[in-house]
Amino acid sequence: MPVIPPTVIVGLHGVLQRNPWFDRVVEQDEEGTVEEDVLGFAIDRAGSYGWQSLTSWLHEDGEVTARHEPTSWAHEEVGGDWTQDGRVHQLAWLQAGVLTDPPRPGLPVRPISLVLAETLARVGTVTFTGLHALLPLEAAERNTAFHQTELAPWFGLADPDARYEVVVTASCHPEAGGMSERDAAAVRDAVREMAQDAVDVSASAPGGGLPGLDLDLDRVLHTEGMREVMRLSCRTREWSPDIAVWLLEMVAEGLRRAGRLAPVVVTASLASPPA
Repeated sequence: MPVIPPTVIVGLHGVLQRNPWFDRVVEQDEEGTVEEDVLGFAIDRAGSYGWQSLTSWLHEDGEVTARHEPTSWAHEEVGGDWTQDGRVHQLAWLQAGVLTDPPRPGLPVRPISLVLAETLARVGTVTFTGLHALLPLEAAERNTAFHQTELAPWFGLADPDARYEVVVTASCHPEAGGMSERDAAAVRDAVREMAQDAVDVSASAPGGGLPGLDLDLDRVLHTEGMREVMRLSCRTREWSPDIAVWLLEMVAEGLRRAGRLAPVVVTASLASPPA
């Protein structure tokens, strides 16, 4: 029997203003949606970086001469909501299987976020407000703290007077045991250690609104029943999908270090809605 790989889901949230020429260039497909069709370009974009995510066959003279298996992640589904009402929506999401043989240095959140963001940029102007990811932490066997710490100078190279208030949360299934105050403090301290002076991090009580996200965990099979168990308040010098991924990956590493390996949804989003 084939082994079903653990599932990762990455979603970008925000407000999208489509380019005025969009409807003249993109044809409507009666069998699908415009979002699915265009976001499918992310697969090809990933391939241009060398991130193979689909099984492909090489044909010569009508015969299959080679088969290429996914090397970065195994693509499953993609979609989004481009409703043009000026409100925050989940603009793009991608679901994939995590490749574990051999183990990768980390989960493919950053490359997936990159190709989704680049695809959205082809569609129109994006006001990015948040990121979420379902992380199968049991598949993230390697310690990535060193790599996260290496990025601190990168994100430290930013306007010292700029301030962005960001909320970072973690949610899991109740049967996973929730999270004690001690665990939450350990994750907070781990993020502080990796972020150095590039991010100010403080703990806050779980719960409350997340205006930067259009996310209902109960609408997705893999996250149904998950509840928020940890919340951090972060102050950064920039706001972008890039730094949102960094915050998310540092929390994931903190959870892994604390021995919390159950599947978890981690979010990073603006504390206040965009002006």
